[in-house]
Amino acid sequence: MKKNKRILKRNNFRKSISLVFIALLLSLISYVILPSENEILNSIQTNTAFQTDSNIEIADIPTYSGQMVISINNDIPYFEDKDITIENFENYSKLDDLKRAGVAFANICKYTMPPKGTKRGNISYKPTGWIQYLYGENNSNHLYERCHLIAWQLGNENNNAQNLITGTSQMNSAMIEYENKVANWIKDKNKQGKDYHVLYRVTPIYDGENKLVNGVEIEAKSVEEDGISFNKYIYNVQDNFEINYSTGKAKLIK
Repeated sequence: MKKNKRILKRNNFRKSISLVFIALLLSLISYVILPSENEILNSIQTNTAFQTDSNIEIADIPTYSGQMVISINNDIPYFEDKDITIENFENYSKLDDLKRAGVAFANICKYTMPPKGTKRGNISYKPTGWIQYLYGENNSNHLYERCHLIAWQLGNENNNAQNLITGTSQMNSAMIEYENKVANWIKDKNKQGKDYHVLYRVTPIYDGENKLVNGVEIEAKSVEEDGISFNKYIYNVQDNFEINYSTGKAKLIK
């Protein structure tokens, strides 16, 4: 009986060794032949060595007259032929001497977007001009949002100083509309088995050395096929508020 138990133990040990060997062999084959999702994600370029000049000047923007969003350049983005690529990248400008965020430029695709099930964390960074103003019943409304230049749902960048500006709740809501257009288009293409890209650039427009942006320019263009193309300017304003763009201070006027 003891002999049979010893034989059984030896057989189980050999089976275990065989299973471990097979698992290691399969892992090695997968490592050598197939790129992992992490490798694809890590291959996404993130750098600050790129053109950061704005295509528009503050003087080119009409004075706000009640319309939150206007088209720029007949709604045609300023992308050049050299910008068109299927390479995944995210580029963020270095903060300037006043600690302000600059141009953010990315080629949005499923690999720049947060993996399914990812929860967005908290934001601790306070961008320039961040002086929160609470108002309304029980101070339930707030004037400002910490706005991502490249939305978290597009670039998976959250508490990144180079990707954050102070914007009004109205500006943030208007930005979300265009962010959703891009995100939904890419998701729809992914469901069709197409790993498509959208060039996406957001340029904060400052007046001189002001801490607050006057607004943002958002450009987008789908790469592999037509479907997404726009060039919008969104004003950083809030109804019933007078905002000091040099400091971020604001006053409720109605």
